[in-house]
Amino acid sequence: MKKNELIQCLALILVAAAARADDPTPRYQLPPTEVTATRAPREGFDLPLATAVVADVGRARPGLSLAESLRPVPGLFIANRHNFSQGDRLSVRGLGARAAFGVRGIKVLLDGIPLTMPDGQSQLNNLDLGSTGRIEILRGPSSSLYGNAGGGVLAAHTQAPAEAAWRVAPRLVAGSNGLFRAQASLAGRAAKTHAFASLYELHSEGYRAHADARARALNARVGHALTPHTELTLLLHLYDAPYLFNPSSLDAPAARARPRSVRGFVVGQGASKQVRQAQGGIRLEYRPPPALHHRTSSLVLYGVDRALKNPIPGRIVELDRRAGGLRTEHQFAWAGTRLVTGLDLDFQRDDRREFSNEGLPEGERVADERVFELVQYGASQVDQEEQVRSFGPFVSLEKDVGAALTATVGGRYDRYRFAVDDLVRAMGQFSPMVGVVYRLDPFSRWYAHVATAFQTPTTSELGNRPSGEGGFNPDLGPERVLGLETGLRRHVRRARLDLEVALYQLQITDALIPFQVEREDSEEIYFRNAGQARNRGLELSLSAVPLSGLRADLAYTFGDYVFEDYEVETAGELVQLAGNEVPGVPRHRLFAALSYDTPQGLFTEVALERVGRYWANDFNGPPPRSDAPPDEFFNRAYLRVDLRLGIDYRAARAFVAVENLFAAQYNGSVVPNAFGGRFFEPAPGRTWRLGVGGWIGG
Repeated sequence: MKKNELIQCLALILVAAAARADDPTPRYQLPPTEVTATRAPREGFDLPLATAVVADVGRARPGLSLAESLRPVPGLFIANRHNFSQGDRLSVRGLGARAAFGVRGIKVLLDGIPLTMPDGQSQLNNLDLGSTGRIEILRGPSSSLYGNAGGGVLAAHTQAPAEAAWRVAPRLVAGSNGLFRAQASLAGRAAKTHAFASLYELHSEGYRAHADARARALNARVGHALTPHTELTLLLHLYDAPYLFNPSSLDAPAARARPRSVRGFVVGQGASKQVRQAQGGIRLEYRPPPALHHRTSSLVLYGVDRALKNPIPGRIVELDRRAGGLRTEHQFAWAGTRLVTGLDLDFQRDDRREFSNEGLPEGERVADERVFELVQYGASQVDQEEQVRSFGPFVSLEKDVGAALTATVGGRYDRYRFAVDDLVRAMGQFSPMVGVVYRLDPFSRWYAHVATAFQTPTTSELGNRPSGEGGFNPDLGPERVLGLETGLRRHVRRARLDLEVALYQLQITDALIPFQVEREDSEEIYFRNAGQARNRGLELSLSAVPLSGLRADLAYTFGDYVFEDYEVETAGELVQLAGNEVPGVPRHRLFAALSYDTPQGLFTEVALERVGRYWANDFNGPPPRSDAPPDEFFNRAYLRVDLRLGIDYRAARAFVAVENLFAAQYNGSVVPNAFGGRFFEPAPGRTWRLGVGGWIGG
């Protein structure tokens, strides 16, 4: 049976299962799962697109990577690079895999404040997973709400403050590869004010050589009720990383034989990053009492200050960034109709300076903190001011059409203005969406969704030109997406089981594709537009609580991501890559977990993840006129198993975790289209984590 036929059969089986509804008379109400990433609070079960909400994000986890908590979400692939300098690479339904660093194609929010800059680039430095309470994920084109959000939305929320008296919660995490993370938080309420603050310090030697990292951060949130229905919230996020070293990638033979190694050239160039970032915001919310809940409003003002020093092979980049913006959201409800409208205004100014990298002094052993002092600057290559301004009004109308059907229509117009010195580029698009939800019975929903998306190149992608010139690449344009999706949600109350399945197809025009040029003295990543690509797939998730305290989770993703029209010039000839798979994302991914909590507070969890093999380059193997073996161009499939044990009893908490229990050798990530076949970023073998904490106070 062909895979497409298998998908169709599975979908029909699930439709049939949903049609066999339980007794339609509800005996209890489903536990509400509120989603706020839709720009107005909504019940997640009734949304016309694929969603997921992950709670208890930091429980029994060190808080180093989003992969620790978000692996149960189908359709979301997190390539953990085990490299604090580069961070996780996130892709939703194949979109976002192009990121050289940070996150692309996904709108990232923290307590309602964007971590995604106006140009579409997201940095996760200020996202402290140790103090995060829950994360919401919208999968699929979301430009009708957020503009630069072709893959979806990730909205993180800081832990809720204590309901009563003030309490202090210290936490220590230690583990393999020199990991030490100390954190303390303060939370509580007094009269009309509630507050939460968290401070942490991180040290890590890293699995690979030249992967040392040191960072510290402060996250704070203070809310004050101005009136019974109006609240003002102040948010502050500070991040300081004195050094984050980058071991770069390896070719296949080195990754297999010497996974901890790093090339001497990378060390000699002092490849690393030093970052300081401050982000603050003010949020004003108005929510009337439930009986008059026909109008809600919110206003957010935010600002970002970021300083970066980044020696990389071939270049030294210095960047000073100022960014900020305003977000407004208003909801009106009447007679089965809900209208949400708002406006985003954002600006970004980067002062960029780039120099040739003459490397560190030869023969001298350099202490970590002195690399940025001793790395030798060469000739100035770029000195320019880059500006981005964006304007995005949006509207969404949701209407109950009869007793069982709800329809949603919406759209947003985005206008982006990119400027470098005296050169200006403008990009814009109207992004509409249409969605429907049909209530098959009180515990089953069928939905369908059609939407478009618009993704601009970031300033880094525009500014990195293979010719080495300054300014912006005039040949690089935005990526445009048309998405279709249908799915089912079902709650089987007798089995306490939740099921969700989604089928989708994304048609991508001018896809943004990374590549490197043939230079041994540089690892710079450039971008070009591919003609057409098509991403289609299936997402399945199951969650069951068959016995009190026992929970089982299953998530499966199938993705068929291929180029439909993409010509590349290589060795003096044009090569058509239509039919090749898009690199960097697997066709198959399976996650399963079983956990048990005892009434006495003891808990255990075993989880496994199977990731299928995937290509590392656009050619899906050796390029023309190359005699390299094919197995050096794909990331091999792998299976990893994690085990966690712990106690959460009264004011005491502790856990021990073994990640990659059976010491599978695999690469956690690839760098698509890297020069010299250096695609692979090896992941650690068996890794231990130990955490202790608790709380003191009321």
